[in-house]
Amino acid sequence: RVEPSTVNDEFQISERIKRKLARNRREADAAVFSELQRKLSSQPLLKNRWSILYLLLNLSKTSKQHEDVAFLSGGLPGYVESTPAGMASKIMRRTDLQQSSVDQTTTILPLSMTSTSSGTKISSGIGSGSSETDRSTLTSFNATINPTLVMPTPDARQHPTGINSTGIQTTSNTSRKVVNTLIASRSEQLDRFNAAAITNKLNQGFRESGRLSVRDPHNSVNTSFELSEDILIRDLIYAFQGINGKFIKLDQSADGFRIDFNVGVPKHTRDLVHKLAEIGWLYRKIRRYIDQHSSDQAYGLVGQSFCTALQDELTEFYRLIAVLDAQREQQLSVGLSNTSYLSLHRLSVWTYEPLQRLTILASLTDISDGKKGGALASTVHSYYQHGNPGIRNLIKRVLGKVVKPLNFMLHKWIYDGQLVDVHHEFFISSESTVEENRLWRNKYGISKSMLPSFISSELAKKILLIGKSINFIRQVCMDRSEILGIKTTKEIANNDDEAASAQLMFTQKVVGSQLEMTIDSVYIATSKHLLKILNEQYKFMDHLRALRRYLLLGQGDFVRHLMDCLAQDLDKPASNLFVHNLTGVLETAIRATNAQYDDADILKRLDIRLLEVSPGDSGWDIFSLDYHVDGPIGTVFTAGCMINYLRMFNFLWRLKRMEFVLGEIWRNQLKCFDMFKHLPGVLPLLHSSHILTAELIHFVNQMQYYIMFEVLECAWDELVQKVETANDLDNIIDAHDKFQEHIICRSLLDSSSRELQLQLRSIFSLILQFKNLQEQLFSAAQFQVDSDRKLEQEVEKRSKQGQWGMTGTDTEIEKQRVEEFVSTTVPTSLRKLNKLLESSKTSIQTFLLSLIAKADVSLRCLCFRLDFNEFYREQEPRLKSPLRLQRKKRIQALS
Repeated sequence: RVEPSTVNDEFQISERIKRKLARNRREADAAVFSELQRKLSSQPLLKNRWSILYLLLNLSKTSKQHEDVAFLSGGLPGYVESTPAGMASKIMRRTDLQQSSVDQTTTILPLSMTSTSSGTKISSGIGSGSSETDRSTLTSFNATINPTLVMPTPDARQHPTGINSTGIQTTSNTSRKVVNTLIASRSEQLDRFNAAAITNKLNQGFRESGRLSVRDPHNSVNTSFELSEDILIRDLIYAFQGINGKFIKLDQSADGFRIDFNVGVPKHTRDLVHKLAEIGWLYRKIRRYIDQHSSDQAYGLVGQSFCTALQDELTEFYRLIAVLDAQREQQLSVGLSNTSYLSLHRLSVWTYEPLQRLTILASLTDISDGKKGGALASTVHSYYQHGNPGIRNLIKRVLGKVVKPLNFMLHKWIYDGQLVDVHHEFFISSESTVEENRLWRNKYGISKSMLPSFISSELAKKILLIGKSINFIRQVCMDRSEILGIKTTKEIANNDDEAASAQLMFTQKVVGSQLEMTIDSVYIATSKHLLKILNEQYKFMDHLRALRRYLLLGQGDFVRHLMDCLAQDLDKPASNLFVHNLTGVLETAIRATNAQYDDADILKRLDIRLLEVSPGDSGWDIFSLDYHVDGPIGTVFTAGCMINYLRMFNFLWRLKRMEFVLGEIWRNQLKCFDMFKHLPGVLPLLHSSHILTAELIHFVNQMQYYIMFEVLECAWDELVQKVETANDLDNIIDAHDKFQEHIICRSLLDSSSRELQLQLRSIFSLILQFKNLQEQLFSAAQFQVDSDRKLEQEVEKRSKQGQWGMTGTDTEIEKQRVEEFVSTTVPTSLRKLNKLLESSKTSIQTFLLSLIAKADVSLRCLCFRLDFNEFYREQEPRLKSPLRLQRKKRIQALS
């Protein structure tokens, strides 16, 4: 009794048998044994299969080769040999024993052949197909066989033990069970490694006739056992490198590596090999991408870094291939233990992670095609948020190399203000044609297509502002002093590891990350330095206050004195005005008011500007103050901003003129009331004039209060607060732009308030008409008063001379004059005045209706103040409607 000295491990014993066959260069036998052992394992007939395998292993260790042959060839005569190939295997072994001239490492193939009176059937053990051969072929084949090796007759199957009818010893019951099990699941095999010439000749003959190849009935694929795992592994290692092997080659039609259909490989092994060969297809894809783009200069530095990262990953893949190849060579030369033996299944396990990595890299090459710079970095970063730690680390390594050029560009930009971007890959773009005076607003910007996804918009804006501030300080402010706070940060950045610094770019979304803190530190330092230069060296706030005082009429004494001095000149036609004459008046107004205490640079910038002359314009229509800006402050006060200031000045100047005109009208009324009240018919005129004057003064005063206090002062206070708390120049520009926008909108100068502008102009026109009418009335009244005084003096003179004071002719002339004044001048003036009074009421009521329909609360409040005593409301029914009803009607009208 043979007792095994090892554990009852069927897998371990089967692996030892296969290794022994492989060391003897019997790879085909090892493949056959593996397949038969697998099929035997699937049958529940035997329970102690490991004992039988152990027995076979021990028997193979005997010193006599003929005992091996007797057991493996003669012991199973009618069960494992049923085809000429199997008989040929017998012949080869017997010939080797007799002559010792042929290699003793032969292949044992379980084959089956049954003969009939009409021919011979050759069939596989798995029943995959059969073919008929004629009697002549069988005869020629049998002629080559030794008569002593004729197949056993069916009688042999009837003898459980002992000698059968042919004289050949049979096996035991256990062996018979093994044989029956093998018969039930055997498959026809081919031995391509037989060294004997007879076997090669037989195999060649049967291949030519197509009788030894076993084909899949569905796709005509050879599924026999012709190749060992070692040969397939060798070709797979070639395929992993994109190289065609002996049996595994690139199939262009299938776009992948495939085993030759004519080579016998089982279906499950073929599928496993094809699955493993996908690594080679992925490798070729990545390699082709690297070869196409690595030498393309237009691909940019980021693209070149991406190719370098892919090449580095392939280098790691090359190391794996080298290890696999060394493992294969070692197991062929000295043999390996069961734990380190390289099989297809173990190869699939070892290449699982490399397959994943190559799949991700190939996917990156697909989605990165046609992209460069920041867009390419964003594409790679899209794979970074992955749940698999291995893939995440892979993307981290690749992305760390991809962002290195971007990290270099970033450092040059935030520390030196230099834009090192030859291939337009950085997310900061530049316009080389922009002049220096428009550097801040127009030269630099953010290219959204190149903005990496791992850099937020807020951080990108800070990065843009840092470089813009440095260039603005150097090129526009002409300041070359060192920016405090940048030098220390720059030295720290230069001492940091380049790879770690690059990785900070795509890990910055973590709260409080080092990159974000670095950007914030440099941003604060550069912005503070720039604002300090603007406020101290270029006196930005002083210029801003000058614009508020002079162009927005904040300096009351100066504006009033200037208007008094210019009134006589501005009453002239516009064509008679000259700038040099008005400039002298401006200088007089400056010296006579508190404006003289302003900085000389500010007063030097204040000037007079005459607008384009239109027919019928007076000096009031074309006069305007101007303020010259240049240098760094011109970045805030651009040409567009100065045009807005000009629009606001013209409106405020016109409103101030209306106040000036009404004040003059009111003074003339007070002065002339005592002079003209005795004239017949003048008192009703004076009364109507006082009423109209009061209405217009109330309207203009309320408008002026609203503009100067509720609009200008509130907006100015908000602007000053924003400027004092501004973090950078952009904040100041935004605050100033909003200041102007607020004033234009609430001063009824925007496009949506065009109707209100026209109504205001009509009211201002009525004021000027009223002024002219009153001047005409007072002129006529003054003529009457002068005529009466002259007549009294003439009468007194004549009386002193002893003559009659008035003759009949004089009396008739005086009577005619008085009647003409009473019947013609007074009624005409009263009619015109009443018409103006009615027109003013209508215009103000229309203006109030437009105001109350506005959504702005301040404008509706202005409406309430203009009609504080509900005088216009009583005369206009539409003003009596509730405010909500008015808004509802307005919304309905718009819809």
